[in-house]
Amino acid sequence: MISNLIKQVLAFSVIWAVLVYLICLFLPFHYFNAEYPMWKSKMEVMESNNTFSNLIIGDSRVIAGINPDVLGPSYYNLALGGGTPMEGYYSLKRMLKVGKKVDTIIVSYAPLHFEQSEMFWDRQVKYNFYNLEEIEEIFNELNTGNETFWEYEGEANFEESEKGSLIRKAYKTYFKFPTELRTELSKSFLLRGYTNYAVYNEIKNRRGCFDFGRADFSNDLNVEAQRIQFSPKKVLVSSLEKMFELAKENDIAVVYTSLPMNQTSYNALHKEYRNGVEQMDSYLKLKHPHVQFVNPAFVSYDDTYFGDASHLNKKGREKFTFELKQLVTKKFFQSENVLTGLEFME
Repeated sequence: MISNLIKQVLAFSVIWAVLVYLICLFLPFHYFNAEYPMWKSKMEVMESNNTFSNLIIGDSRVIAGINPDVLGPSYYNLALGGGTPMEGYYSLKRMLKVGKKVDTIIVSYAPLHFEQSEMFWDRQVKYNFYNLEEIEEIFNELNTGNETFWEYEGEANFEESEKGSLIRKAYKTYFKFPTELRTELSKSFLLRGYTNYAVYNEIKNRRGCFDFGRADFSNDLNVEAQRIQFSPKKVLVSSLEKMFELAKENDIAVVYTSLPMNQTSYNALHKEYRNGVEQMDSYLKLKHPHVQFVNPAFVSYDDTYFGDASHLNKKGREKFTFELKQLVTKKFFQSENVLTGLEFME
């Protein structure tokens, strides 16, 4: 009798484990948060056959702050929430690999996304943004210094002996092992599908643009204003440079712009932090003269243009996109403009 009970318990455990694993594989819209449909929709655009040849690459500040509709019909906002230059590099590399025609990329990353890739494990890897080959490349070739690039500590590096366990963790996450998705499964109760599909449809209809902060005013301090020193990771800076060089090799025009921060945060920036970012900006300009840097390393707007501490609201997006259009036109205005669709309309 005890033997039969044990068999029944084991059979039930196996069935339950298989069921949970199938849920992890096939129902990501139902347990991931609202960032997943944003990433998913943009990954689909990267891999599909479409007419978007002018692309906007960056992080969540770019998602909220640049409206592709204003720039022209061939523009798409491929920025990723929590994304870093590493994702930007692989986004461009992936699109070129499948034969996508790219004329122009507008690129922007907040300073904090040169210091860490905080969401590397919870978004980039869990959302399967990287394939297995790219994961191996990141750990074995791109991140030559074994930097712990998903944390802020500037001097933090992992031991070579730890690399194997990190890659195994990435593999288990890639294959949706339930042990790696405990938080998402326990918090969601598989009830996020309706909301996530609504987000998915909205961001596709708006060509990659989305509102994060929706307030009419924010004087909260952003992350940069709360840090003392700027400690960029070599792997993240080099990823941006690899993107620049890849674009150059493929005759793609590159525009780099800084998104504004609210005035309160701008005024609160520590001198050491400001100097560090400006030094990196000067280095990039000197090293990559083919890239058009259209504004300074730091730009500020009044707090009334922000929906939260870090993201422009609708009014701020309209203002910045309008100004960006003028800045780019001034840099590139010529008889045969490579930035078709960006001509400023009087």
